[in-house]
Amino acid sequence: MARVARRNRIVYGAVVAASALVLTACGGDDSGKDDEIAGVETPSDEPEASEDPEPTEEPDDGRPEIDLGADYENVFEGEPTGDPLVDAALRDNEGFENAVAEAIVHHDVERPALRYFVAGDALIKTLNALSNIQEGGNTSTGVVRYFDRNVTILEGEESATFSYCRDFSQVVTVDFETREVVSEEEPDAMPSFYSGRMELNEAGVWQTVAFEQESESPECV
Repeated sequence: MARVARRNRIVYGAVVAASALVLTACGGDDSGKDDEIAGVETPSDEPEASEDPEPTEEPDDGRPEIDLGADYENVFEGEPTGDPLVDAALRDNEGFENAVAEAIVHHDVERPALRYFVAGDALIKTLNALSNIQEGGNTSTGVVRYFDRNVTILEGEESATFSYCRDFSQVVTVDFETREVVSEEEPDAMPSFYSGRMELNEAGVWQTVAFEQESESPECV
């Protein structure tokens, strides 16, 4: 079963793909446009009531809420492993991708989720990539799919390695301000392979502290 993050919560943009960083793989980006929700018509003179989008994922254990707007989805494939440590690390790895996506969607590196899920060299890399993305003026819309997701808990159970494949073939790059299409989706684009390291902090969060990316990787064929 795939975990889907859409609408107002969660996504790692392909815009990241635009920079030469691990976060950037190839092509897509995250979009920050929120679709206006029409009010519900009523026969009375009362103003129309508007409905907020249904959250796709509620904050857990104080984890920050992530807002990705209406035009982007992250799809995380794979079932829970049944190992509490592995499943917790996988969850917080999703948080890493989602936090980066949120920063891309809103062109805002001060969102709380970013430093909640990312630390060390990974945070420095990520901030550099996000700076390049903002200067380029682009973001993304579409769907990003994560598959073949693996976590290995290391001795001491306070650090772990991870790997996964990222399919951005359904991502469209758009101008952040005008929403004009900069580049269309690439249906034939090969997935990228990501690997890295996580550390368990005192708050019980598996923070991503290092990562690398390989474009068009044979690992993901």
